[in-house]
Amino acid sequence: MRKARSSDREAVFRFCEKTWSWGDYVPKVWDKWLKERNGGVFVATINSVPVGISHLSVDKPDEVWLSGARTHPNYRQMGVATAITRKCLEYAEKKGAKVARLVTGSNNKAAQAVVEKLGFKPVAEFVEMVTENVTDERSKSSGWAEKDQTQEIWSYLQNSETYGKAAGLYTILFHWFSLEKEDLKRFVEEQKAIVHENEKGELNGLTLIDDATARQWHEDTIQTCYIDGDNNAVLDMMRFFESYCHGLAVKKIYGFACDHKPITTALEKLGFEPPDSIDIIYEKKLN
Repeated sequence: MRKARSSDREAVFRFCEKTWSWGDYVPKVWDKWLKERNGGVFVATINSVPVGISHLSVDKPDEVWLSGARTHPNYRQMGVATAITRKCLEYAEKKGAKVARLVTGSNNKAAQAVVEKLGFKPVAEFVEMVTENVTDERSKSSGWAEKDQTQEIWSYLQNSETYGKAAGLYTILFHWFSLEKEDLKRFVEEQKAIVHENEKGELNGLTLIDDATARQWHEDTIQTCYIDGDNNAVLDMMRFFESYCHGLAVKKIYGFACDHKPITTALEKLGFEPPDSIDIIYEKKLN
């Protein structure tokens, strides 16, 4: 077990070719992963040839994210994935991390078995719902969050059922992070936070967005990172968001959200397609 090298490229790319019907994203991020200072790619080898990989990134001083776990088809169910994950966790502990997280699909029973064996626990479920019907909608009570609302929004989250169900996490490009006050402040300052107010003028909804899908995937797209609120609040915020996207000529919206009925039913009502599987976020406390 060792850190990946540039010379591992061809061998790794070969066993990643058929991860999905369209291929894999690993070749697109390989060079970026190798340059990371706080993290990187770990490789399992047999006779000096790579047969498995896993990527780890240190997101904050106390949390790490595991992704890109791949095993050569000829070496599956031989403990390769387990061994690499253990190596990643050892590295994370040396870096002082207190928690490690990863995501796997609800239909990937093999991956679930591996991570649960290593002590990971499921803490949240998210969905990716997509629409390409971006229309100029009218909202009634939604708008961009103002900087002086950050504390009010943070207080709202502390009492939010959705925030609890989401394990306090938000996502960008299938990478989940803890949503802390400083993160919220950044979203607000960058005008990436939409809020909804009820008839009394009380805040009762929040949607966080990011254009990472456009930057990374070179598409006319945008994503939600976190959605919170009752059915009516979500409907109104997403109408505001769609109008904003329509003005930018965005072609597709990726609706990432906690798998919570009031939210998913609102998205479906607006024409977002439900996913084939649920994204299960796993977490493991580290020493």
